[in-house]
Amino acid sequence: MEPEKVIIVFFKWLRENPNIFMPTAWQDLPKLETEIAESADDELFPIAMTISKWCANHGLGETLKEDVVKNKKDFDDAGEPTPTTMQPLTNITQVLRQSIEDRYKKLQKELDAENQSNTDNDSK
Repeated sequence: MEPEKVIIVFFKWLRENPNIFMPTAWQDLPKLETEIAESADDELFPIAMTISKWCANHGLGETLKEDVVKNKKDFDDAGEPTPTTMQPLTNITQVLRQSIEDRYKKLQKELDAENQSNTDNDSK
């Protein structure tokens, strides 16, 4: 799999499909964030490999492969980026780490709210 596509699919999951990490994979998002911190911004292959291994360890490896293949046509049809549509992959480790941290915190809040709701219902 091409590293850029793995990273893009993972970003897409974080932004558009965070429930893919539930119920247990989300707990290890901080570990993934820490592992990504060890890579340099220009090292897309190690970042993609870290994401791929993490996904495989959390039962998401096949889903990642399927989404990369499914989105391959979209990637290929996009053509060459133009100066107005091109978004450079600078500070990729920082952006990815921040996205993971933000999503983890949001999922934690949602889970806490759900648990609080269940507790409130139990006490009635």
